[in-house]
Amino acid sequence: MGLLVEHGGSGVPLPYLLARIMGRRAYLVADWQRVLAAAEPLASLPPSPYRQGPEGGADGGLWGGLQREFAWVHRQMGRSLQGIFEPFFLTLELRTLFMALRLRFRGEEGRTLEELLRFSLLCAPVKRLLCEGEDLPAILAGVGAHASFWPDAGRTLPEILRRQGMRGCEERLVDACLEHAAARRLHPAVTLFVTRLIDMENFVALAKQLRWRMGESGFVAGGSIGVALLREAAHDREGREARRLTARVLGMELDPTAAELVPLLAARLGLTLRRQGREPDGVGLILDYLWRRLTETRNLSLLLHGSDLERETLGREMVL
Repeated sequence: MGLLVEHGGSGVPLPYLLARIMGRRAYLVADWQRVLAAAEPLASLPPSPYRQGPEGGADGGLWGGLQREFAWVHRQMGRSLQGIFEPFFLTLELRTLFMALRLRFRGEEGRTLEELLRFSLLCAPVKRLLCEGEDLPAILAGVGAHASFWPDAGRTLPEILRRQGMRGCEERLVDACLEHAAARRLHPAVTLFVTRLIDMENFVALAKQLRWRMGESGFVAGGSIGVALLREAAHDREGREARRLTARVLGMELDPTAAELVPLLAARLGLTLRRQGREPDGVGLILDYLWRRLTETRNLSLLLHGSDLERETLGREMVL
């Protein structure tokens, strides 16, 4: 059994699902520059029955609404379509998993555990572990036993926890998930998504090494840039090799430690998915909608928490 819940059956007919998603997609924010230029950006948003606003100045409602929407899409899919989209949902749910662990064992403020897991796609046994387990290494061992993409995770994660903490566990689990996905034969649209997502993860790791002179972080195999080139760039303290790599990916040289790098990579991924969305089988269209819904929520969260920042600064952080 894997980490994600399975909704059995054949799901709704694909043409019906695509029609529903196209209707929902029409409510997504289309012009972020206009929103950013408004005197009250959040108040200027076009109305949507599918977007939950921030409650009491907190963004829990934003992310909860996103989870609810993703759970709805997942429920409409048959088992075959769920399998196609597993890499997308799994990478997001791994973040949910570690957010839940931080709530339990670090007492971080924000959404309650019940709110966080209400619409989560994690399977019931993993949710029980997160809610009822008392020993963190044992919980991670149990989670690892469900991680079919990493057969040794149940034994390895408690050891990583001891040496590198919870952050190290999260990074290793996400990296293993992405590398496993990159090595599989996936739908072309999902393959492109995984490749671009690995690029984002690798540039974040490269930026950490260049900015803080950290020891070598692990790069994920399967992106559009080989691991050997990334390691070479990490050892170039002048940053010339890293800027060449950004030019290769984005078409322009950019300091990999710049705040706008990840938003630009996310926008590049969004453009790729939008093109895939024109393919007739519908997979690209669904993936495009899920990604745009995710980036919309991220942008709204930035607007909420960055209300005191200069608009130019916000614009560099947002996916436009």
